[in-house]
Amino acid sequence: MRYTASLLLLALVQLSPVQASSSGAGLPPLTITRLGELVLAGDEFDYRHWHSGRAVDKVHVLQYFPGTLSASKTFEPFTDLLQEKYQPDSYHVTTIINLDAALWGTGGFVVSEVKKNKRRFPGATMVLDKTGDAVSAWELGEQGVGLFILDAQGKVHFQVHDAMSEDVQAQAAAVVSSLISSQRGQAPPAR
Repeated sequence: MRYTASLLLLALVQLSPVQASSSGAGLPPLTITRLGELVLAGDEFDYRHWHSGRAVDKVHVLQYFPGTLSASKTFEPFTDLLQEKYQPDSYHVTTIINLDAALWGTGGFVVSEVKKNKRRFPGATMVLDKTGDAVSAWELGEQGVGLFILDAQGKVHFQVHDAMSEDVQAQAAAVVSSLISSQRGQAPPAR
């Protein structure tokens, strides 16, 4: 009986969308050259190559999702929670949109929305992945979504590959709080 219960528990853990990565492991390297990071210079936009190893020197929340309206909402409750709970200078958000997964004919609309969001959040990093390379490089599965929480050295401390329940959001926020605390050597900053 104990053996069966242990197997059942193991199976449930493996089906969970939350995967706790060991501290010390970084994301597999990825360079996005088509289109890349959206850069706002004055009132003009341009693109530059983006590389996953580029340090942001603070807690880093990296989200990746297909260029569809429904997918863009996947991690929104969590990023809204971050805005409510933490000072903007204590963490950094990078959003990567898979344009290869956008519905045919909607790519221009997706790019326009990303540009609008870049104006709204100029400090955030926004990247357009025209070929969807991260899906296989980061093993994002059929849905092609992922949210990763990294420390200032680029080591993954938390990842999820699906929409986040309130419990999962609380777990992720606890990781962010812990990383911010260790980064500053003090209690987590609250808003």
